[in-house]
Amino acid sequence: MSNTLKTLLITLGFSLALPVMADDMGGMVHKEGGMGMQGQTTAIKIAHGSGIVEGVDATKGTVTLSHQPIKELNWPAMTMSFKVSKPELLKGIVTGQQVHFTLQNNNMGPVITALGVSK
Repeated sequence: MSNTLKTLLITLGFSLALPVMADDMGGMVHKEGGMGMQGQTTAIKIAHGSGIVEGVDATKGTVTLSHQPIKELNWPAMTMSFKVSKPELLKGIVTGQQVHFTLQNNNMGPVITALGVSK
């Protein structure tokens, strides 16, 4: 079988499969915070916390915090890195500062949406 014929058969197979694959996604609906299957909800939890800055990585858009327990999420005190929703949130934030923050936690993980230095 020639390469041209093989390519034609492969292309034909994909073109026939595309409508079937698209039909399989018919149950997908947009929910607040992301895509989900029809009838399912993607819950976004808003939480607040405070802690000490252990590190800032502006290139990755992350801040590492040693935070107090976060009641809204039933999290104990721990040290972890968080992505920030906007790089501007990291301006003026340095290691050792006491900060307070707001984060959104959903199936994609926690993201800090507000970050400020505590007084």
